Amino acid sequence: MYDTTLRDGALHEGISLSIEDKLTITDRLDQLGVHYIEEDRPGSNPKRAEFFERAKSVKLKNSVLAGFESTRRANVDAANDP
Repeated sequence: MYDTTLRDGALHEGISLSIEDKLTITDRLDQLGVHYIEEDRPGSNPKRAEFFERAKSVKLKNSVLAGFESTRRANVDAANDP
């Protein structure tokens, strides 16, 4: 099972998840046995970076936290594509 609540769910109008909200959701999804929990682009902004840093202390038993990221741009060497 691959859950995208932290990324896709947070994109809906009127939804604004705090870091605490995301940590709670991560814990609950782990308790439900979700295999992968996806959050958007770990380094794209300070809030996401802080979430991933704080998520390191969450003791997941059933889940792996996955960072969604885009692939490199066409005709650009990966080493030169931030």
